[in-house]
Amino acid sequence: MTFELPKFTPPDFSNDFLLNAPDCKIKKVIKEGVAHIDYHALSIYPEYFKIKGKWVIANESRMDSVAIVTPVGGIDVVEFRNLKVGDKVVVGRTEDGSEGIYMYTEGFATDDINVDNFAFRSGRSRETAFSKDYDELYEIMQYEKEHDGKIVWVLGPSIALDDKARGAFALLVENGYAQAVLSGNTLATYDLEKAMFKTVSGQQTFESRATAHYNYIATINEARRAGSLVELVNSGAVEDGIIKACLENDVPVVLASSIRDRYTLPNVYDNVYESQNAMRKHTRNATMLICLSSVLHTIAAGNMTPSYTVKNGVVRPVYIYSIDIQEFAVNKLSDRGTLEVKTLVTNVQDFIINVAEALIKQS
Repeated sequence: MTFELPKFTPPDFSNDFLLNAPDCKIKKVIKEGVAHIDYHALSIYPEYFKIKGKWVIANESRMDSVAIVTPVGGIDVVEFRNLKVGDKVVVGRTEDGSEGIYMYTEGFATDDINVDNFAFRSGRSRETAFSKDYDELYEIMQYEKEHDGKIVWVLGPSIALDDKARGAFALLVENGYAQAVLSGNTLATYDLEKAMFKTVSGQQTFESRATAHYNYIATINEARRAGSLVELVNSGAVEDGIIKACLENDVPVVLASSIRDRYTLPNVYDNVYESQNAMRKHTRNATMLICLSSVLHTIAAGNMTPSYTVKNGVVRPVYIYSIDIQEFAVNKLSDRGTLEVKTLVTNVQDFIINVAEALIKQS
């Protein structure tokens, strides 16, 4: 069965409560980075704002950000820290149209009892059979590849512990199933260490060397000596892996540092707001977000990715997946407000190998 993107049904703006609603109220920013006390915080769902008698959708939303009215009567979504003096911030706490603000959750609702309502995904457990979810995932990923979709991956370090998993992800990159990778210093260092020294954090399969624990730092040291990850890969020192595949296939990699990092690769963001801004460039264009075994990066990316996006004037869903071997981990994203996430409880190494085998075989 060929996958079809769900069609969006917009609100009926001829309804009296929308037709007679007032324009949304705005207040100008008078201090940089500070919103008016009655600011309206956005959600993950489509929201409309009435401006000069016309309902306007926020094309690129983000949870817990603010809407500002542009000079041409559009809506920009801005993080509080990025507010500038003079920005016209939408104010109002209701979302029922009464203040010119309308949150709409029924755009992808369906009468088909065999199809999940897009606006809500229930949590899963280890007892869940995921075969249907895998089939759906394959269909969506194939669709995104064939229709210029943007598949953004969030990767935790565990995927780099296994050669087959590293190879499987590299295959997905090489075959067009990744348009951006968001991760941290540890994933990249593990992957590069495996490629350069055949160890991960000093551990290896076939033999034990007394000095192998130096390899993690040695990897970062050599990358810094090269000057950048691109130069390191170009030097020939990196034989294979995730980072190499991404750089050679022009897939952007955003690496965000952590407070626990004692030494980081070049090109790693060590400022949290710079990290968010770099991630946001990709999540705002994403049509699919797949998060593997990285709780904090998953929450960060999930909360800055809306449940919808507007492409060529058409509203379409953004598919969000969270995969981890722990039920606690996959449920954290929905607990934080990203209710439409689809969760799979499984080993991420097995997951990525299965996905690569299925999709590359189809190709």
